[in-house]
This record gives sequence, C-alpha cells and structure tokens, in this order.
Amino acid sequence: MKFSEMIKEVVATKTYAARTFVSDPLQAFRFRVSISGIPSTVGFQKVGGLSREVEVSTYLENMYDHEHKLPGRETFGEITFERGMYQDASLEDAFKSLFTNQAVRRDVTLNVLDRFGNIRRTFSFAECWFSKYEVGDFDATSSDVLIETLTMVFENMI
Repeated sequence: MKFSEMIKEVVATKTYAARTFVSDPLQAFRFRVSISGIPSTVGFQKVGGLSREVEVSTYLENMYDHEHKLPGRETFGEITFERGMYQDASLEDAFKSLFTNQAVRRDVTLNVLDRFGNIRRTFSFAECWFSKYEVGDFDATSSDVLIETLTMVFENMI
C-alpha cells in the first residue's frame, strides 16, 4: 500500500462525534431542595450562599526569611432560601421551632438536575439549623411578589 493511500484511509476513518448534552454545563435554574421536617411541596425560587473554605495558617520559623502557609480549619457559609410568600407558614413555623427545641437539627439535600430532570450533582448538608427568617418589603406602589427568605447554617457539607 502506498503512503498516499494510507493517509486517505486514516483521514476517511476519522470521524467527529456530535456534541452531546453530557458535555453541556448544568443550568442554574434546574434544582430541587429537600429539607427534613418541611413539606416536600415547598419549592424555592433561589438558593444561594453555598461555600466551603479552608483557612490559611501562617507559621514563621527562625532561620527562614519567609513564612510557611499551612491548611487550617475548614469553615462553611450560610445557605439562603428564597421563595414567594404563600398562605401557609411552613417556613416561619420551622424557624420558630428553634425557640422551643434548641436541639432541632435538619438535613438538607440540594439536587442539581439536567434538562431531562435527572439528578446530576447532589450537595448534602448535615446538622443544619435556621438562623434568620426575613420577609421582603411591603410596598403599596409595587406589584412584586412578596418574598420570604430563610437563612440556615450548617456544620458539615457532605
């Protein structure tokens, strides 16, 4: 077989795969939240504040002219849940339960879905408790939906 024929054969067999949805990034508006103790029918418009950070500890030794940086403690942010206010008071009641039962802790699962509704990523939070409940501004000149916001702290991100 001649060299030119070998090149034609290699070029002819090389095919390019079409881009599939697996290589597409996940969309931010497709998610599902599950909080233990809150009805599963409660949906959220927005969830934010997911963060995880390792502190940096510095250490200076006598004979070196620079400081060493070491990983320190791990810290977590707060999760905020926002949704339109409804007649039911399930979120407010969940927040109020903290005052009657200091040991109330909840588990939270955040599932990120693909465009077909399949779970692609899962974030789980343990030992969560509500630290803040907030209702949006009442404004007679606006036609906006009244928003309630719930802030939750957690001890571990699994």
